[in-house]
Order: sequence, then structure tokens, then C-alpha cells
Amino acid sequence: MLNMIKMDVYRMFRTKSMYVIWIILLASALLTSFLSKIDYDAVNKEWEQQQADDSNKEQLSQQNTDNVNIGMSVELPTEPGKKVTVMDVFFSNAQGKFYALFLVIFAVMFATADIKSGYIKNIGGQVSQRGMLIVSRAVALALFTAITFAGIFVFQAAANMLAFKCVMWGNWKEIIPYFLTELTLHYAFVLICMAIAVIIKNNVISMTLSVCLTMNIMSIVYAFIDYVVNRSGLHNFNVYRYTVTGRMAMLPMNAGREDVVSSMCVAAIFIIIMLSLSSYIFQKRDI
Repeated sequence: MLNMIKMDVYRMFRTKSMYVIWIILLASALLTSFLSKIDYDAVNKEWEQQQADDSNKEQLSQQNTDNVNIGMSVELPTEPGKKVTVMDVFFSNAQGKFYALFLVIFAVMFATADIKSGYIKNIGGQVSQRGMLIVSRAVALALFTAITFAGIFVFQAAANMLAFKCVMWGNWKEIIPYFLTELTLHYAFVLICMAIAVIIKNNVISMTLSVCLTMNIMSIVYAFIDYVVNRSGLHNFNVYRYTVTGRMAMLPMNAGREDVVSSMCVAAIFIIIMLSLSSYIFQKRDI
């Protein structure tokens, strides 16, 4: 098992697409920082003109995470008149699934790169449990997700310096639990997309479905499920709260113990299900 993990990690770091995705991610993060600066300046200007109206101020700074929109939305949580911290930008990007988009693109590419090649057939014939190849691949993707998350958080400090002319990290008592929880949720989402790629065995279709998930296309299905459940008598039910993408979007910046525990539980359940399902299918499938 250890040799399989070393093999997949080595293969991952030898994959040029990983470095291309990292470069595009960093460039995109820098661009979104400048775009956020434009929006932030506009909000500040409006706030300065209407600061006497307390109700308007509250409306500007309030975020509604219960509304699910189709597409990707990145909105700073910074209150007007305050400095933008690294945590503010990281939070807005993580909540908007901006990072998830790049993670799942690589996950699908990495999962399907050798499914139809002679390499996987040779390796699969040498092990008794082919499902362990999926587990080793999941370990490699865990390393990729952790490195990407840590790297983009540090890089955001440089982006803040260029865009906002200051670097303020934020409250570390809020940063650490939020960072670790979002990291776990993003990894669970990576495994969901890896499972889709393993099951479908088609790079284009798997990539399309994974990108659609980051764009909240499934919110249409979730709305229908909520409607059916509410009509059956179970009121105030929201299936979005029990999904990985839902938890990613609804996790507050100052996440409390209940938020962290419930999000971790959702992530753990999906990690176990996706690993078990993809490993079982790969084990039974003729390669």
C-alpha cells in the first residue's frame, strides 16, 4: 500500500497539468483581489454617502447564505470602513467555490489520466485488491488539496498587498477552525468528483459534471427535493445543508463548534461513501 501511495504521489508531482493549474489559480486569485478592490471601493463610497442611515449600513454588510444562486459568486464580507484582511478574501473565495473549481479540474484529470492506459492494467494485475489503487490516489489528492489550500492562503497575503496596499491576516481564532473545516469539505468534494470520473470513465463528461457542481447547478434538484419533502409534512427542510457544497457555502467565518462539527460530519460521511463506492467499482470493473 505504501509503495502505491509513493507511486501516485510521484506521478502527481511529475504531472505538468498540476503546475499549470497552480499558475492559473494564483493568477486568477490575484485578478479576483483587484476586482474585489473595485467592488469594495464602490461599497465604501456608497456607505460614506449614506452612513447616517443605520438600516442601509446593515444591509450593505449583511450576507444571506440561505439563498442559493446558480453560478459562482465571490463577495467580500468586510464591513464598509474596515480594512480587508487575508481571511476576508480567502473566505469569500472558499465560500464561492472558487478554489474548488481548480481542485476538481485537477482531480478529474488525475483520476482519468491512466484509466485506459497500459500502465493501470499492468499495476492492476500485480495487486490483489485493485480498490487500493483508488485509496492511494485519494491520498495523493489529499496532499494536493492541502498544499493548494496552504499555498493560496499564503499567496493571498501578497495579493492583498498589491490590491489593498496592506496585509492584515485576521483573527487566528477564526482562521484556524475555518481553514481546517473548509479544507476537509474541499477534499470531500474532490473525492466526489474523483468518484464521478472513476464511475463514468469519460474525461469530458466527468469534467463537465464536476464544474457544474461548483456552479450550483444541483440547486435546481435540491429545490425540487425540498419542495417534495415540505409538501409531505416536514417543514423547513433544506437538503442543501446536508451536502458538501452546501456546507462549503454556508460555513460562517466565525464558525462555532456546532458549525465545525456538523460540517466535518458531512465531509466525513461523503469521504467514506465516495472512497468505498469508487474502490468497489474499480475492484469489480474489468480493466
